[in-house]
Amino acid sequence: MNEEQQKQKREIVETRKGGFGGSDAKMFYKVGLKGLSALSDTDKRRIAVALGQAEYIEIPATEAMEAGNRFEQCIGGSKFKVEDGWINNYKIRNDHISPRNFSVFAHADFYDIENDIVVEAKYTTYDLETTISDYMAQLQWYYMLGVYQVHIVKGYHGSDFEKFYEKFIEYDPNYIDVLLHGIRLIDDFCDDFVYQEKDEWTTFDLMPHEQAAAEVMFNYLSQIRKMEEEVEKQKSIMLDLMLKNGVKSLKSDGYTLTVVPESIRSTFDKAKLLKEHPEINESDYLKSSVVKPYLKITLK
Repeated sequence: MNEEQQKQKREIVETRKGGFGGSDAKMFYKVGLKGLSALSDTDKRRIAVALGQAEYIEIPATEAMEAGNRFEQCIGGSKFKVEDGWINNYKIRNDHISPRNFSVFAHADFYDIENDIVVEAKYTTYDLETTISDYMAQLQWYYMLGVYQVHIVKGYHGSDFEKFYEKFIEYDPNYIDVLLHGIRLIDDFCDDFVYQEKDEWTTFDLMPHEQAAAEVMFNYLSQIRKMEEEVEKQKSIMLDLMLKNGVKSLKSDGYTLTVVPESIRSTFDKAKLLKEHPEINESDYLKSSVVKPYLKITLK
């Protein structure tokens, strides 16, 4: 990321304090459809950031996000050039939409200021129609702000950046009505909203990319548990076979199985010692050390 792109990123991050952009459109559409009960704790924290009640925590760039940035840079240099009148990350706002508690705006990936055309660049693993559906709230958000025409340019994750599809997105008045209703509801909600951090979440409180990361972790751990159970089953079979045949070890190119004979294990009985010697103060013999935070995972 060059200096100009870093500057643009800092400006976009700064606007998250005090207002909501196109990336927040899905939250407003959800609330416009289902009401304020649809707000997750992640949504409430986002609102708190906009109201200055919580600090904005930048999301670490994932491999997919970095690929999306490179895709945007590539088509910006080949198709949506500055010399042809296109502006990258142009901020669009509509002062006629003026909630009491925050501002609404959008940073267009590419904007033709002369013809009032926005192009959003997406680099996803899904097909064009699925991608449009996933980002429809953001695409209609531009129309809500008063843009004349909106297009999407979609590349396929893992493929050549030069291979992409472009499609015109039609204005949908019903969609925009829902967005505006969501803005009104959240604006009213902000009048008395006081944010309090919650120390227990569910997966519904995570952002989509965070949900995906948690799901990948769970899937791997589930596979590991199944494999460990199968290993224990096979170990039991091999131990029984070797004991019956009086075999102490079994060797192959990749592993060695060794029968460990029955033995007596000795352990220290601390409870008995303290009971028989009440004069011993256990705290005098405790050694303290700092344990770094770690993640405990419990599979159900």
